[in-house]
Amino acid sequence: MKRRIPLLFAFAWHVSAHAADPLPAHVAGSWGAAQTVMYLQADGDGLMAGSAPPATEAGNARPIIGFPVRAALDGDTLLLRPYLPKGAPATDVAMTCHYDASAPSFTCTGPDKTPFVLHRLGATLPPEATSTIAGLKAQQNGS
Repeated sequence: MKRRIPLLFAFAWHVSAHAADPLPAHVAGSWGAAQTVMYLQADGDGLMAGSAPPATEAGNARPIIGFPVRAALDGDTLLLRPYLPKGAPATDVAMTCHYDASAPSFTCTGPDKTPFVLHRLGATLPPEATSTIAGLKAQQNGS
């Protein structure tokens, strides 16, 4: 029985660590710039999307790319990693963002080292972003 007590504490700590929201309220929500948006849930799951500049001629397509991310905050530094499906090859592609409480904003640097600034759009996510994240979680969990 004495051997089981440390295991029970370790299990309880593990469960409680994953039950807490890893992102505080001032970070979770919607962020954006002219050509980029970031949606972050309090649990650290989110989406990023970016686009080319607006088309200058009628009929020109404006490519948009989006991908799911997993976010973690360390002090004022937000680390974003692509949220890959099970079995996908591991990658070390990450984006780092530094929080500025006075704006509030994030200055982010992607793999190409070009900085861009995302400003706070709101504390909530649009319904489309929430449902997309929920669908991605369901796929990840095999539902």
